[in-house]
Amino acid sequence: MARLEKFNLTQRIAYNAAFSAIARLFEMAVVFVTIKLTTTYLGVDGYGDYGTVLAFVYIFSVLGDFGLYSIVVRDISVPGADESRIVSSALSIRLGLGAIILGSAYLFSLLFPYSPAVRTGILIGAAGYWLLNGVQVLIGVFQKHLLMDKVAVAEFAGRLVQFAGVMLAVRYDLGFLFIIGTVFWGAALNFIMIIFSARKLVDIRLNLDLSHWKAMLRSAFPLAVSAILVLIYFKMDTIFLSVMKGSAAVGIYSLAYRIMENLIFFPSMVVGLTMPLLSQSASANRAQFRSIMQRTLNFLLLAIVPIVLGIFAVSDRLIMLLSEPEFAPAAPVLNILIMALAFIFLGSLFSNAIIALGRQKDLAHIYLCGAVFNILANIVVIPRYSYYGAAFSTLATEFLVTALMLFAIYREIKALPSFRNLLPAGLSGLAMYAALCLLPFSDILSMMIVGAAIYAFMACSLGAVSKEEMRKLLQKRA
Repeated sequence: MARLEKFNLTQRIAYNAAFSAIARLFEMAVVFVTIKLTTTYLGVDGYGDYGTVLAFVYIFSVLGDFGLYSIVVRDISVPGADESRIVSSALSIRLGLGAIILGSAYLFSLLFPYSPAVRTGILIGAAGYWLLNGVQVLIGVFQKHLLMDKVAVAEFAGRLVQFAGVMLAVRYDLGFLFIIGTVFWGAALNFIMIIFSARKLVDIRLNLDLSHWKAMLRSAFPLAVSAILVLIYFKMDTIFLSVMKGSAAVGIYSLAYRIMENLIFFPSMVVGLTMPLLSQSASANRAQFRSIMQRTLNFLLLAIVPIVLGIFAVSDRLIMLLSEPEFAPAAPVLNILIMALAFIFLGSLFSNAIIALGRQKDLAHIYLCGAVFNILANIVVIPRYSYYGAAFSTLATEFLVTALMLFAIYREIKALPSFRNLLPAGLSGLAMYAALCLLPFSDILSMMIVGAAIYAFMACSLGAVSKEEMRKLLQKRA
């Protein structure tokens, strides 16, 4: 923390965001190469089985999450909080519950018409996700201390291990289950590095503090319900596809979905850095709470536009870069899902704002509406439209959930954030999109560099970037 003391708050947040974003870009490059190797090696049906395993295990990992991450971030941000007790109890609960719930994933897989290889893959994947659940509950510590660079480095190292494992599998034809096993080894290294770094910041010990466990679980229960409802509409579409349309359809959908998932890190990263500030100001200073939420929203809007329009411009090339011609239908699926990503960006901020306001029950009700809508929509559209129907169902669900979140925030603070920044960001994005479509690019990297330069120039020219925040970023001290 000492090396950041010379910076003001804006600079410290910007440093963490920039470092995490750069590290994530390198990580995404590794992930995309891994995807290319995996899709080529497994084929559309094999990659469908791979996607089914990860979706199935993800559902049980969320069941074992129990909403503790958000509770940890909120509670350790309160002045005078016993950080060691909070984090130790949360980690103990997470690992204990996770072992039981993720351990039962294999038994539940017996109820589905999956092959023995898929069922064994679920067992292996569950072990990896159990470790990742442990990692997640500790991230709040790094967010509070604005040391997210440690998390970024650990995640990147885990991805490198997974990539190396996939390389070995392809080189020596080690098979489907070995590729699933790389998820575990990457998670194991990530977990070890995070535990080592976290213990330098706070004393962490596994405990049986049952009274504290009970209090934490009671507080987290609405968030646990919310998490379960979210997973219903976040991953059940893949399960529906696997049962209704088979492995090939899941392979197409999973490729597009995997690309979208790797972009979700950005709002989580930004909102994670501001969540402690939202929690501190929610009860003490509502004006400051609204200001923090507005500035975060402005930043997210600035990021949403180039990502969505950029994917529109490169989706065909990107799918072909990451796979084989048999995956070509994934491009229009990606275009639909990337619009859903825009609402996921906004929902990440609004859901954390609702948690900071202590309205977890409202969030549970919102996710219940989203889950019911999504299930009904998938039952109707997947049999007829396959992966396109699943993608549109995801888009409609994310729009509904985001709108309900805005209504909940308005009801609590009697004000709505402004979306004025969307106009200059949108105009900048359209200029970028036009250039990407009209200029004769030979590769995606050139498109990204030129597109980013055009967007940044237009955004600054049209006032999408706040001069006040730029001044705070560039000044030497607070």
